[in-house]
Amino acid sequence: MDNVDTWVWVLIAVVALLLLAGLIYALTAGRKAKEKRRLEQEAKHREEAQRLRDEGRQATVHARQTEATAAAATADAEKARLEAERLERQAKDLQHEAAEKQQHAEHHLSKADEIDPDVDADGRTGDRRTDENRTGERRETVIEDHHGEEHQGTRIKDVDAAPPAAGHTDRVDGDPGTPRR
Repeated sequence: MDNVDTWVWVLIAVVALLLLAGLIYALTAGRKAKEKRRLEQEAKHREEAQRLRDEGRQATVHARQTEATAAAATADAEKARLEAERLERQAKDLQHEAAEKQQHAEHHLSKADEIDPDVDADGRTGDRRTDENRTGERRETVIEDHHGEEHQGTRIKDVDAAPPAAGHTDRVDGDPGTPRR
């Protein structure tokens, strides 16, 4: 029976070794599974972090584009404001220049009236205006100063016609007594 005791002890030892091997395997397999789950979780976190970085870069690019657009709009507004100021200064300068020219013209007219022997004390003078009507005739409106009176009339003259014969005189329509040559 001693033999049996040895076999029992061998069998117990083998079972113990198998249990120990199973326990070691279970512990290492559990550790490996846990490590595998941790690595998978880290990979997911890395992917999520990369996605967030990409979105952040895109948002930064869009923000810079928007900033550039805003800066361009600000520059355009400043340019327009400066142009408006320039045009306002130019308009004021032109108004000033026009006023000076008007003053200069009035001075010349006043001077001309002073030295013109045909202008009387009231500033009246003969005035002749012409225009062409639709028939090709020239109308002359004559305002004359005769002995202190104004006479006005219209003389019609065909611009295509031959000059009047010698000794022929036109009469002013408004004043049949005043002949005109």
